[in-house]
Amino acid sequence: METNCTSSTSMANCILNDSIDYPNLSNVGLSYVFQFWFLLLCEIPSLICYLTVFIYILCEKRQRRALYNHTILVLLSAAFVMVAFDYSWTIDSCYHNGQVWLAQPLFCEIWWMLDYGFFNACTVILAWSSFERHILIFHSSLSNTRRKRLIFHYFPLIFLVTYLGVFYIYVIFFASCENQYDYGSPVCGAYPCYLAIPLLAMWDSVGHGTVPAFLIVILNIGLLLRVIWQKRHHHRNWRKFRKMALQLLSIAFIYIFVNFPPLIINIVQLSGYSDWGAQVFVYLFFFSTLTQFLYPFAFLIHLPGVGLYVKKCFIREHLRVEPDRT
Repeated sequence: METNCTSSTSMANCILNDSIDYPNLSNVGLSYVFQFWFLLLCEIPSLICYLTVFIYILCEKRQRRALYNHTILVLLSAAFVMVAFDYSWTIDSCYHNGQVWLAQPLFCEIWWMLDYGFFNACTVILAWSSFERHILIFHSSLSNTRRKRLIFHYFPLIFLVTYLGVFYIYVIFFASCENQYDYGSPVCGAYPCYLAIPLLAMWDSVGHGTVPAFLIVILNIGLLLRVIWQKRHHHRNWRKFRKMALQLLSIAFIYIFVNFPPLIINIVQLSGYSDWGAQVFVYLFFFSTLTQFLYPFAFLIHLPGVGLYVKKCFIREHLRVEPDRT
């Protein structure tokens, strides 16, 4: 669902009397000028941080091979695509007072793919990462051989990425319904038509929105409690595991803090109170863009030696361009 210049999840669908009622989220009381500058000023440092993380991981073999980084890197890659394209196109729409710069059905469908598919994919992948972190910290024997790593680490991640890709490509580009396009509104205004099909809408909302969101909360609270308990009752070096836990907890906290309030409103609306929190809902969903903007910062602060690496890069570049004074 969309506000003027925002991204959100299809969980906002209200299912009443066996039909789906789409709330009007285009009435957020924020001017296009404010939305433009807010998104732009958030996007620039966020993209720089994303690129810093990716370059550092690619250059550092140890970090590149660390199992606990793989799922988070998939999450960051999906979020990066949203920031680089979804939000950039939204910023452009704000600049042109809601006008889509490429008024073509295919462009709108690609935009929906980013705005709906990638957003919900991030939620599902974060939920899996929250579960996997329990395995890596407390059941490390499940990843100490090549075969076990394939079964418990690589296969689930590949399966999730493949499943989510196939699902959203099908429902957005090939669903047996007709899409409507509004080229005078951000994100082409309307919704992918699959959201008007109750079964698909429910599967998307619950399976890719509500359930993963609650799993993120439960699994990360459990992770925090288990780390605290294990540290107090077992004499072992928890420095490495503490960093692994804090890395995920930081990212999960951003998701929970930003996205859980609108999720609660959605659940109440799905219970039959369709107008409850409607005015606040549109604002919460506009500022839900902060999730993708903040992810790389939460990951970066827990990368060991990244500050020294960046400093060395700047020093090396400075020495390269410094003129010879002899």
